[in-house]
Amino acid sequence: MLPEYQRLLEKSAARYKDILKQLRFLAKRNKTGFDSLVAGFHDEVFSKINCLDCGNCCRAMSPRFRETDIKLICKACGRDPKSFKAEYLKPDEDGVGWVLRELPCPLQNEDGSCSEYELRTLSCREFPHTRSRAIQRKLAGLAHDSLVCPAAYLIAEKILALGL
Repeated sequence: MLPEYQRLLEKSAARYKDILKQLRFLAKRNKTGFDSLVAGFHDEVFSKINCLDCGNCCRAMSPRFRETDIKLICKACGRDPKSFKAEYLKPDEDGVGWVLRELPCPLQNEDGSCSEYELRTLSCREFPHTRSRAIQRKLAGLAHDSLVCPAAYLIAEKILALGL
C-alpha cells in the first residue's frame, strides 16, 4: 500500500468515533439529491485513488460471492466451483451467498493486485458502495469502510464537510 494511503487510514482510525457519530446523524436526515452528490464525490476521489495501489479491502474484509461470481472466476482460473467453495468459502450470515473462510483473499497477488480483477465479484466492483441508491441510509457502513479504504475515508470527509 502506498504510504499516502496508509496515512489516510491512520487519520480515519483516529477520527472514527466522530465520523461514525456524524454519519449516523446524517443518515437520519432526508437530503434531496444526496445519492448524486455522493456519486460525484465517489468519481472525484476515485480519479485520484487507485484501488490496485492499495488492495487493503482484499486483506481486511471478505466480499460476498454470488454463484455467478464463483462460476466466472472458476472458469477463468480453471477451477471446479465445488472445490473452490470447499477450500476458500463459507455461507454468509444471510445464507444468500458466500464469504471467505480466511483473509486475505486468495485471489490477491503479492503486490496487492487481484488475479481476477476483470471478473471480480459484484461486491468488490461496488465497494465502498458510494454509488449505491439510498446511500444516506447506509452511512454507518461508509464509516466502517473508511477504516479499510482510503477512498471511503475521503468520501466520508467530503460528506461531513458539507455541514448538512
